[in-house]
Amino acid sequence: MPLSLTFRERLMREFEARRAVNRRYSLRAFAALLAADHASLSQIMRGKRSVPVDRIATWGRKLKLPAEEVAVYAAVGRVADERARAKEEELRQWSAEMLALLSEPAHREILRLSREATFKADNRSIARAIGAGVDEINIALSRLLRLGLLEMKGGVWIDKTGLAEITPLSFRKFVAERMAFQAQ
Repeated sequence: MPLSLTFRERLMREFEARRAVNRRYSLRAFAALLAADHASLSQIMRGKRSVPVDRIATWGRKLKLPAEEVAVYAAVGRVADERARAKEEELRQWSAEMLALLSEPAHREILRLSREATFKADNRSIARAIGAGVDEINIALSRLLRLGLLEMKGGVWIDKTGLAEITPLSFRKFVAERMAFQAQ
C-alpha cells in the first residue's frame, strides 16, 4: 500500500479499507476506535479542519501504523501547523495596518496633501497643516511607504492609491477593498 502524503489522507484510506471489509462500518465506529469525537473526525476527513498534531502519534498507534511512518506524519503536521501560524500572524499584522489606515486620518491627509501643487515634503509642515504631531506623521508616513501607498522620489512624494480624489469616503472604500483582497 503506497504511503499517503498527509495523515488526513492516511486516515481516509484506513477508514475506506475498514469499510471495504464491512460496509456497515461507520465514521462513529472509526471515531470510537481513535477515541475521538465523531463530529471533529468528520470535519478532519472532509478537510474542514486539520488533524491536531498532538493526536497523530496516538491515532497512529491505535491504527497500528509503523512508528517511522507516524513520525513522518507528525513532522509534516508540525511544519504545516507552523506555516498556518505564520500565515495567521501575517494576516493579523495586515489587519492591524489596515485598521490603522482607517482609524488614523493622518494617512489620508498625507496622501491628499502630497497631490497639491504647493506640497512641501517636510514632516513638520505636514504636521502643522493637519494638526497632528510630528511623531504621528512619521509613523503614518512609514506605514504608507511600507504598504506601497506612497512612493518617494527625491523630494517628490507620489500617491500610489490610484484614487481619483482622496476623500474620507473614497479612502475608507479603498482600504476596505484592499483588506478584502488581501484576506482571500
